Amino acid sequence: MYIKRYIIKLVRSRITAILAAVSLLMVSGNFMSCEPEDWMLVVDCADCYGYLPDSADLIIYLTIDAENDSVPLTFYRGNYEDGIIDWQDTATTEEFYLYSEVDREYSVSATYKSGNQTIIAFDGDKMFLYDAGEECGSPCHIIKGGILDLRLLK
Repeated sequence: MYIKRYIIKLVRSRITAILAAVSLLMVSGNFMSCEPEDWMLVVDCADCYGYLPDSADLIIYLTIDAENDSVPLTFYRGNYEDGIIDWQDTATTEEFYLYSEVDREYSVSATYKSGNQTIIAFDGDKMFLYDAGEECGSPCHIIKGGILDLRLLK
């Protein structure tokens, strides 16, 4: 009888520990996002749109240096593998903006030179609307996502 109670107590404590670990992982997911703007717990009411926007700027971070004073960019709708080119341009600054549709996934490639080698960097993200009406007052729509990092590693 004593062993049976001990086993039941041990199983309950293991289940409690597993549930606590799973809960902690679920909550910490917001803090482990790649981009700070994806943290849904942080709302800046200064970023509110009083109307429902259908477009906003994609923000692309690039490496501009002596060897790469201009970087060709190709914007794809959806995944790069789908091959649907939306826009092509050349950047000459380390931040590039492209006014694009919200609620659409984009992939971008940047083509760099390193000696006689070509380096192609890829990144993808989706801009989406977050309704911050409760936090900031109605109506308040904030655009999240849409930040792509195509910088070369040093």
